[in-house]
Parts: sequence; C-alpha cells; structure tokens
Amino acid sequence: MRDRVSSLMDASTIYLMVTLTLSVLPLPQTALGGRAQRKQRQAEETLRPYFGRVEPEKLCELLKCHSPVGSWCQVVSENGIPQPKCVCPQSCPRQREPVCSVLGKTYGNECLLHKEACRKRRRIGLAHMGACLVSKSECTEEELGQFPFRLLDWFLLLNRMGKSYVPAALPQSCLSYAQRTQLAQERFSLLDKNKDGKLSRRDLKKLQYKRMPMEHCAEPFFKSCDRNKNRKVTLKEWTNCLVDRSEDWFYHFMSVKMGSPKLCIKGRQEKQP
Repeated sequence: MRDRVSSLMDASTIYLMVTLTLSVLPLPQTALGGRAQRKQRQAEETLRPYFGRVEPEKLCELLKCHSPVGSWCQVVSENGIPQPKCVCPQSCPRQREPVCSVLGKTYGNECLLHKEACRKRRRIGLAHMGACLVSKSECTEEELGQFPFRLLDWFLLLNRMGKSYVPAALPQSCLSYAQRTQLAQERFSLLDKNKDGKLSRRDLKKLQYKRMPMEHCAEPFFKSCDRNKNRKVTLKEWTNCLVDRSEDWFYHFMSVKMGSPKLCIKGRQEKQP
C-alpha cells in the first residue's frame, strides 16, 4: 500500500514538473516557414522524457497542437509505447457530446470540430462544452445604446484583475476621455491577433462566443461599429464605437458628462493620500 501511494505521489510530482516546464520553456526564434512544425517538434520532444512515467492522457492535456493545422492530441502507439501526438481525425465516433466553437458553431463532438478544422486547414478554437448558447432575447434600441458603456466597464474590470488592489478605484464614469480611450486601445491590441490594425468578423466572433455567449446585443453592436461595411473594424472605428458612444449614452441617461466633478470629485479626494 505504501509503495502504491509513493508511486502515485511520484506521478503527480512529475506531472506538475512537466506543467511548470512547459509554462516557462522559451520557444526558439525561427523563420516563418516551418515555424508551426518546429514548434510542434519541440513541444513533443519536451514531453518525450516523461513517456512511460506519466499517463499519456495527462501528457495530452499539456501538449498544444501547432501542426497539422486544426489537429488535436490523441494517444497513439509507436513501437508499442502509447504516447501523445497531434493528429487530424480521419473518422469520428457517433456519440453526441456537443461542443461550441469560438465562431459560434455547434459540433456533434470535439472530434468533428477538429476534423473540419483540418479539412479547412485553419484553427478552430473550442469555446465551451455543450451546444452554443444563443440568447432568444432581442436587443432593443435602448439596450444597444447602453451596450458600449457596459462593454467598456467589463474591459475595465478585466484590466484591473490580477493587479494590486487599489482602494476606492475610480469607476469608468470618473475616468478621463484619454484613460477610456487607452483602455479601448489596449483591448483592441489584445483582440487583433495578427496585428494588422483591424478586427475581422472572426476576431469579434471569438470575443462574443468565448467570453459572452449570452450577450444578445454583442452581434448587432459589433456590426454597427463597421461604419464602411467592409467587414473590418479599424482602431478608429473601435474607439469611436466604444468611447464616444458610451459617453453619448451616459450623458443622455444621466444628464451629466462622464468625468464631471459633480460625480467624481468626492471619489478623487478619497483616493488622495
């Protein structure tokens, strides 16, 4: 019994060590061509010393698939040794275990998601288990007007999470125009994965279905930000949409401008030492 407990503890310790190793391991600087393949080889080689010492299913949880594009990790047998490997599924089981992609499409199971991703040769991220959540409520004109203020408020909360606690932190309504613009620009930079200075419908769908699937005003709001209808949202369009429209709504609702001393002078005084 003691040997079994010791063995389990050793396996858990090794698994933790692998997790920490992968989280801090730097990726080599490589040329654009073959970068995904090189990343994949390095990721697999990093796990190789743990084959036979850690359950392959556990190692699969740690292996991020870069190549083939759209693949997922499965346990395969090579030379009689079960090991994790990124593969494209050729066939999928029939059992229904629905999953939702970050693009808002429901698949019968995760295998089918990766099968389509491999066929299209593009990465399709998993948003959550279960069918995609779709709000049945319609976004009213009043709700759509308020949405940019709520969205910017959420971005402010995300920005403060993980940082040192600041007593009496100012609410969004007390931030300056420059501070709110900076907040919108920082979030734009995080969403713009390919750094082309534009948010595509795909980028915005990922935000919607992965972070706020039940937000019924998200889609009409993002569409309204695309002023020239080219299916892209530029930084200027994004800032105008979020910052200027949230200000317009707030003034209409409160009859006071955001950052007004009437609202914020007390909070600023409390913040001062």
